[in-house]
Amino acid sequence: MISPSDQDRPFKQHLDYIDTVRGIAALCVMVYHFINWRYEDRLAAKIASIVFNGSDAVSFFFVLSGFALSYPYIVLNRPIDIKTFYINRIFRLWPAFFITVALNALNWNRYNLDFHSLKDLFVLNKTHFWEEALLLRTYAQYYTPGWTLVIELSISFFMPFMILLAKKSQQIVLWLLFAFLFIGGNMGGYYLFHFHFALGVLLSCFFYQLQQASFLQTRWYRYRYLIIGLSILLYSIRHLERIFPFGPTYTSIAKYVGIDFFHYTGLASCVFIAAILYSRKIQTILAHRFLRFFGKISYGIYLMHWLLVTDVFIYWNKLASYFPTARLAFFFIFFAYSGITILLATALHYAIELPFIRSGKRVTQRLKPTTYS
Repeated sequence: MISPSDQDRPFKQHLDYIDTVRGIAALCVMVYHFINWRYEDRLAAKIASIVFNGSDAVSFFFVLSGFALSYPYIVLNRPIDIKTFYINRIFRLWPAFFITVALNALNWNRYNLDFHSLKDLFVLNKTHFWEEALLLRTYAQYYTPGWTLVIELSISFFMPFMILLAKKSQQIVLWLLFAFLFIGGNMGGYYLFHFHFALGVLLSCFFYQLQQASFLQTRWYRYRYLIIGLSILLYSIRHLERIFPFGPTYTSIAKYVGIDFFHYTGLASCVFIAAILYSRKIQTILAHRFLRFFGKISYGIYLMHWLLVTDVFIYWNKLASYFPTARLAFFFIFFAYSGITILLATALHYAIELPFIRSGKRVTQRLKPTTYS
């Protein structure tokens, strides 16, 4: 935990390289959904999924969110205004998500967009558009990855309290990790991801120690290659199991004790982020302006890729027929899909995300502060 004497140490207000890491994870999701949509049973796709592990980028995103949301208050020692925290979080996540769900809904109903269909969709809510678009429930009719945003927003409402507890004692965060592991294991479903956010908060608690020369003397550093190697295996475990099935015995035991692959990948993600927070060389690479751009539009990549990938594979046979070979079709369509996704993500970032982020800040500036230290 950062001690009072350390709290005046000047740390960066914003870690640019963390944005880049988020961008890389979003690109992995974009690639993963493309290669697994049609070819998930092929060995090449299973191996490629170990590298472009979009399924477990969810774990990475959640641990990263736990760290990024807690960093200003634990590392920089700012007081937390819960009301401001909530408003800024809603303005950050919801507007772009709403646009995404609306676009996907219109796209799915594009052949039947008369007055009555639009009324059924937006007024009578016959397909539960509003439940999905308002992030009220984990209902994903039009934007399937939307369940992750429901978790992101709902746990964000708990984050200020976790941060306040962490500012009191890192031991409380360790107990929270145990509690979330137990709750998530026994209740299952979306409860398990509280564990990931708590791991991110723990990284903030130990951020200062990772910057110190004394860290070189710890067992964590001494066995760093072994720890990172094991973390790579843990992060890949879902796709290793696709190649080498673990069998019914493991499945029964894991189900009994309430352990999910996401628990493994959450721990691995925590190690990866800790390694990035320690390594100046990695930070320098990730802080490159070109890579940071993908960090800026990372949310847009995550949102916009689904609009394209669904249509690509609905019309795959027709699209592929324009190419002399299936391999050429695969690569050409992939690069076109990736390029258009990045263009749409850029437009979403500048047209929707940034204006609403600024609007959220203007709203909070007019409110009476209610801060807690």
